[in-house]
Amino acid sequence: MSAEQQGQDGEQILRTASGHELFGLFDRLTRALPWRPQMRPFPVIVLEPGDDRTDEQAFMDALRHAATRMRLPALHLRPGRDGDGGEQDGSDACALLERMARDLPWLGAATRAGRFRFPRSDLVRSLEEAVGTARGDGSAARPPDLRAAALEAWNARAGLFQDGPRSLPAWWPAAGAALVATLGGLVGGFAEQTNWTALLAAVGSLCAVLLVVTALFSRRIWLPVASRVGFGSRYRWLATSSFFTILGDGSDGLRGRPGVERCLYEVFGRLTAPDADEFLLQMKTLAFLEDLRAGYRRLSPALRGFKRPAPPVLFLEKVTAGNGGIALLSAMSDIRSRRSELHPLLVVASADAGHRDQIPGPAEPRERGDAVERYEQWQAALGTSQGPSRHVPLPWLLRLPVVDGPRTEPAPRTRPRRRPRWTWAWSWRGLLVYVVAFIVVTSLVHAELRSRYCSVGLPFSWNADTRLHTNADGTRECVGVATRGVRFERNGRSIGLDGELHDPGDRSRGPTLAGLQAMIDEENRRVIGGGLPYVTVLHAGVFTTRKDEYDLTVTSVKELAGAHLAQLRNNERQRPGQARNPLQIRLLPVNTGQDMTLSQAATAQILKIARKDPTVIGIVGMGRNTRPSQEAVRRLHAAGLPIISTVNSSNELPRLDHFHSLAATNREEVAASRAAFGGAAKGRTMIVSREPGPSGDAYSPEIAADAERVLPRPSQPVRYEGTGDIPGKVSRACASPGEPFTLVYFAGRAEDLWGLLEGLKTGGCTQRRLTLVAGDDVTKNRFGSGPGKIGLPESIEVYHTAFVHLPHLIARDQSRPFFQQARDRLGIGAPPLRGDDELLADGQMALAYDALGVLAQAAQQAFHDLGLDRPAAGRVPGGSAVTSGTVLTELPRVKLYDGATGNIDLTAAKPPAAGQGTRGLTLLRVTSSGGEVVSEPVCGRLGGGLPVPGLRPCPA
Repeated sequence: MSAEQQGQDGEQILRTASGHELFGLFDRLTRALPWRPQMRPFPVIVLEPGDDRTDEQAFMDALRHAATRMRLPALHLRPGRDGDGGEQDGSDACALLERMARDLPWLGAATRAGRFRFPRSDLVRSLEEAVGTARGDGSAARPPDLRAAALEAWNARAGLFQDGPRSLPAWWPAAGAALVATLGGLVGGFAEQTNWTALLAAVGSLCAVLLVVTALFSRRIWLPVASRVGFGSRYRWLATSSFFTILGDGSDGLRGRPGVERCLYEVFGRLTAPDADEFLLQMKTLAFLEDLRAGYRRLSPALRGFKRPAPPVLFLEKVTAGNGGIALLSAMSDIRSRRSELHPLLVVASADAGHRDQIPGPAEPRERGDAVERYEQWQAALGTSQGPSRHVPLPWLLRLPVVDGPRTEPAPRTRPRRRPRWTWAWSWRGLLVYVVAFIVVTSLVHAELRSRYCSVGLPFSWNADTRLHTNADGTRECVGVATRGVRFERNGRSIGLDGELHDPGDRSRGPTLAGLQAMIDEENRRVIGGGLPYVTVLHAGVFTTRKDEYDLTVTSVKELAGAHLAQLRNNERQRPGQARNPLQIRLLPVNTGQDMTLSQAATAQILKIARKDPTVIGIVGMGRNTRPSQEAVRRLHAAGLPIISTVNSSNELPRLDHFHSLAATNREEVAASRAAFGGAAKGRTMIVSREPGPSGDAYSPEIAADAERVLPRPSQPVRYEGTGDIPGKVSRACASPGEPFTLVYFAGRAEDLWGLLEGLKTGGCTQRRLTLVAGDDVTKNRFGSGPGKIGLPESIEVYHTAFVHLPHLIARDQSRPFFQQARDRLGIGAPPLRGDDELLADGQMALAYDALGVLAQAAQQAFHDLGLDRPAAGRVPGGSAVTSGTVLTELPRVKLYDGATGNIDLTAAKPPAAGQGTRGLTLLRVTSSGGEVVSEPVCGRLGGGLPVPGLRPCPA
């Protein structure tokens, strides 16, 4: 008969009076489980014929087909036969439980209720197999053999050991070696006087390792923890279930052993006793029912109880005393009577007329009521019927007689039992969707973060102190304040002090920018963790550029190196020239982008940090004079932060009270250049200046206007827009009709000098003697015929100003702290120091060294004036820390007598428009003869207005 035909016959059976009542009870018991499953007891239903004409198996088949339509997790077994209805195989109750407690028979229900698992039943099976091993030839097993077999079974299930109960794990030698190595490292740390924090961390790690190793070897430690989180629950069940704990009292030398091992020994003893088969059946039944109960636990990690709204149904066909069916029903009733928990399993068995008398207890009278009424009566009497004094044989059995009859009832409506839709959100499929969604969202968010911030971690951490900005050509620059190890450069190589790209750790030509940032980060961590008071100084410079223009950052890299040397001199006292001041300096680099065009964005980050961090006392650097940098300086000034500039020669910024520059102004540079005008031949004069352009350059128009006022005769202006534009425009000017040009004032940038010389040569200006005058920016270039140098025609005599002339500093004192620091910490300027040292000649490093030294001295003086270097009783009332405000009050009183560039005196009042006349300034003449370039000073002064021995002062 086909399955479809069987289903139609089943529907007809359920239309009888008995079938209708039976289905009503079946539908009631298989509805959605209550929040607490123990509120609904599930009987062991036994269907038996109510008269000689009724086939109880037809009712059983009808319920099976109804369960299929209702999508219930169901299992159909025929005691004494295999699952496919084969020949007799002599299976007993234990064999039935073996078939029930395996995953395979329930696979049909897995699609509806999830796969059922039976870990406790697996454990019982392994114990049964271990007993067979201990018995060997079938004789009684000795206690020592049982104990060894018990441990072997335990170890095999726990997976802790590999070769038996008495062998060490394979990883034990490695653990011992690690322990010895850790102890050796601690001893070495004590011997070398390692930092106590590191030693305590190592001791704590060692103790943690020892605790883990101890826990692995002690079941009393790891078993409760592991079982609580869902691992090893079968062993916890074995150790704590009352079914096993009452088996013995710890005799035979078992007292004091862990609960699991003691239970194992007792179980093995019972499995070799005369009533072993009965005990095994009870134990297997308990394990099976407990596995099902655990499978319906709602608050499990997988939320299994929510995903299985209806109970599983077990159909047992034609149970008898001879095929183990009745024994299984009796075992289930006994276990349920002994346990206080209710197990979510509905058992429906059938017994024919010839074997129903084998079921213990009297048959239920037909006149007692319908199926639902019988269930309610059974449920009401269940609490008392389980009492031993009532002598109810099988209190959990509910015997239901069924009678075939006319099909007068309506066809039953079978509603599928579906898991709640929301439970799919917590499943392997849902988890896969979440993982994929998380990966996609994380990738998108991470990509978005990486497009905004310079440093982004997984999954969603970022450093908001720096941001990425995209230039018009598509290149990107990291702008802002470098905190927590952020690198400004976006590739694997880093710019060095020589203007070339190197590996970040290569210091053969001095440190790279990446190396400097790493050194500064290390010193900052030492300052913060040192326990001494500190202040924070920010150095603003140009550390990134557009594509292939990385050499434009060299000046700022040198300045950062000088600021770091000043930081080390202030903080340490390990080498000659270091001060170890009580107030430490924390240094933070700030990138303002190429040509400082992104100064406003960098200033926003500076102010954000200053608002959060009261230790910020000021800014050094800001050495490029552009409209964006001027606006940034004014914004910082309005915020009350002092700015100590290095080479910013603006005429206007010194008017600001909080702005101090160590560089002479453009007006002073042009005035000093008048010493070169007298040597120029008669002829036309040209002023070459750069248009402000997108960068908003303010240096070139400003110095060109100053030069226009002091040149001895009217000049022809030539304005260019960029490096590629200058050769053509200068060449056309040189080729213009009229007298030849004999004096050219170059008011442009250092990177444009080669284009200027190219235009002068191609236009014919170099065919006669020519005087070329320029400002301080030319000091960034090197004249000569070597790599990276600019060739100088012999007909051109170059005059340019310089804020620092290295030979003057060397002649003054080579043992000054600046030179010692540069030699010891950066490996540059090794004696005998030459005046043309490529890394020191332009003076950028020395100026930055002095700029941070000025702020450091003002902060140290404020620290002293507030009494913070004295006990609390001697401190100034209300003064608790050095801030930018206290530093501002000290700066007008600063006199620095040991600066790298000379004396620095901020006590003099600022002239309204003339800049600061005490800043160091030298006019240099550069000529070329026979391929050799010679540079010599014409006039000048040292910082603080100190005269240079043998050198006349420049015009003012």
